[in-house]
Amino acid sequence: MGGEPATESRGSRLRTHIGWWVGISSAAIGILAFFLTRCESDAPSLGEWRAKADAICEQEFPGVIQKMQASDAAFLELLRKPDPAQVDRNTASEAAQEVSVSMRHLVGSWRALEQPDERRGEIDALHTAGADFSEAYASFSSAIYSDEYMDEVYGEQEEAALTALTHQIEVLDLKECKVQVGGPEDEGEIIVP
Repeated sequence: MGGEPATESRGSRLRTHIGWWVGISSAAIGILAFFLTRCESDAPSLGEWRAKADAICEQEFPGVIQKMQASDAAFLELLRKPDPAQVDRNTASEAAQEVSVSMRHLVGSWRALEQPDERRGEIDALHTAGADFSEAYASFSSAIYSDEYMDEVYGEQEEAALTALTHQIEVLDLKECKVQVGGPEDEGEIIVP
């Protein structure tokens, strides 16, 4: 009866099973190797990231502070005028915009740093706080330009953004940034008309 399959020899079955187990083992080793190489991170340590973030503060924050002082001076000059012209508002608006641009550049430098695997959420919150501070000055710049700067909301927005920024600097223990910006306990002078 020619329709029945030929029985395999015991050696043939053994070779098939060994081949099957070798294949499974090779696949498992390959998968394990893939995950081990993926899990090994080249990310910097938190200390290395901190040193670089602090170096950015040391290099860029003095420029931000200088621009903030120039913006405050231009705004005070605007307030001293009984009936400021558009050219006066433009000067104060541009000074506030310079703060926004300078801070945005600093935040971009922070974002360019490779982040450590730990505390990513807190580092992202630092970026957000810096971006919010930049946005507060951009909003104030627009309000000055369009002659709507007497609203206290702009001072409150700046103060809230500065408070969030100083808090994140404290949380991440950025010592040089704290020297430049101050801590949450420091009272900044916010000019509110």
